[in-house]
Amino acid sequence: MDKNINDILEYLQKFNGFNYSAYHIGMLERRIKNRIVKTNTDNVHNYYSFLTTIPDEPKRLTENFMINVSNFFRDPLCFELLARIFIPDLVKEKQKLNDDTLRVWSAGCSHGEEAYSLAILINEFREHEKLDLNLDLFATDYDEKAIESAQNGTYSPGSMKEVKLGLVEKYFVVKDGKYTVIPELKSMVHFSVYDLLQKNSHAPSESIFGDFDLILCRNVLIYFNLDFQEQIINRLHKSLAANGILVLGESEVLLPRHTDKFRPQSTYCKFFKKTGS
Repeated sequence: MDKNINDILEYLQKFNGFNYSAYHIGMLERRIKNRIVKTNTDNVHNYYSFLTTIPDEPKRLTENFMINVSNFFRDPLCFELLARIFIPDLVKEKQKLNDDTLRVWSAGCSHGEEAYSLAILINEFREHEKLDLNLDLFATDYDEKAIESAQNGTYSPGSMKEVKLGLVEKYFVVKDGKYTVIPELKSMVHFSVYDLLQKNSHAPSESIFGDFDLILCRNVLIYFNLDFQEQIINRLHKSLAANGILVLGESEVLLPRHTDKFRPQSTYCKFFKKTGS
C-alpha cells in the first residue's frame, strides 16, 4: 500500500477514531482519488497536505467513504421472492409455533429505502392475508447521517423508480417533488446507529436478543476484507433464529468456511437458511 495512502488513513483515524483496516484498500483508494480530483490536488502527496490543513476536508473525506447508494425495492427480483415465497413461508413456520411476531433486521440500511421497502412488503402481505401479525423491524447503519436521513423519511424521485403507483399513493406524501413516508410506515421501523464490527454485541441493542427470522445485509460485505467479512457473517449467523433467512447482495458470496452454517435457498438471488447452532 502506498505510504501516503496509509498516512491519510492514519490521519483520518485520529480525526474520527475509526479504524479503516477492516475495509478493502481498493475501495478506500478509489474514494481518496475521488477527493483528489474534486480538490484539484493532483496526487496523493498534495492531497495529504490539503487534508491536514483544510479544517473541513477530514469530514468531507469521511463522508465520501460512507457514500450509500440505494433505492426502494432495489433488485426487484429479491423483493418478489420475499413477497411470494420467503415471507409467507416464515410466517407459516411462526404460526406453527403460535408465535405472532416476525423479527427482521436490515443491516447496513443506508438511508432507509430497504427497511421501508420491507415494511411495505410485509404490511401488504398481512393486510392481504388478514393476519394478526406483529412486525419487529430493526434497521441499522454505522453512518449517523444516513440514520438521520432514514428517520426523516424523505426521498427524491430517483429513489422511487421501482415503487408501484398504488404503493406511492398509499405510503407516501408527495410535495415539492419529494416523497415522504407516512407516519404509519415510519412507526413500523426502529432505526439506530450500529457498527457491524462492534465487539460487545452480536445484534442491535434495541432488538435486545437478536433472534431474527430474516436479516438483509446486502452490499455491505463488499466493503470489507475477508477477515472482517468472516466476523460479520458469524455475527449474522448468531443473530438469526433457527432456520432464519439471510439475504446478501448479488455480488456477495459466503466464504467457504461458512458453508456448514448456511444452506442456499434460491438459484436466482442470495438467500441462505441458517443451519447449525
